[in-house]
Amino acid sequence: MKFLNLMGIAAAGAVMLSGAQAATFYFGGNGGDLGKSETFVSGPDSVTAIAVNTEEPEAPSLHQTILGLGVTTGRGDIDQLDNIGDDEAIVLDFGALAQFDSITLSLAGFYDDIRIYGSNNAAVAAITSGGLSAITSISTLLASASGNGIEGFATIDLSGIASAYRYLIATIPGGSGDGFRVKYVTAEVSDVPVPAALPLLLSGIAGLGFASRRRKQA
Repeated sequence: MKFLNLMGIAAAGAVMLSGAQAATFYFGGNGGDLGKSETFVSGPDSVTAIAVNTEEPEAPSLHQTILGLGVTTGRGDIDQLDNIGDDEAIVLDFGALAQFDSITLSLAGFYDDIRIYGSNNAAVAAITSGGLSAITSISTLLASASGNGIEGFATIDLSGIASAYRYLIATIPGGSGDGFRVKYVTAEVSDVPVPAALPLLLSGIAGLGFASRRRKQA
């Protein structure tokens, strides 16, 4: 039982032990269509944004304006992160475990429904079918929110979430015609990339277990 408790403590503290500092990533610009993915940098940290269409065959592309990132499928949609014709998502891959502080959206109008998920399953960045359920089946719902204006900004507080995730997913429920852009994300990113963190964690746990057994034998 002690060994199991040590495992839980080590896992919960894996990110905090890295000494990570909060980084704010800004996704605004005048890039237009950026393609499937684009990497953004904040100080020593980086995050890769990935466009997802859960109802392909239309291939998604990130679409950037000064208001942030949306998704376009090249079919004359509104180039936001929307579900007009398709169910879209933006997956943010931090390359390591991260504690999320907040996400800020633009163009989040009245009654726009917003869903924010966390995941440690790399498959979430490669979804091409199955709709929203393809995301929810391998992710954890972190927040549900609604827009607050005609072209309003909505900042969603994620600081109370205890678990760390490599992937942050912004999407919307299917079928309602909602839309928004992702403008900022603030997160504390671990210094240890995943999966490199896993063997370190396991070897540390093994060492604690070995020391425990030696004390018992003594």
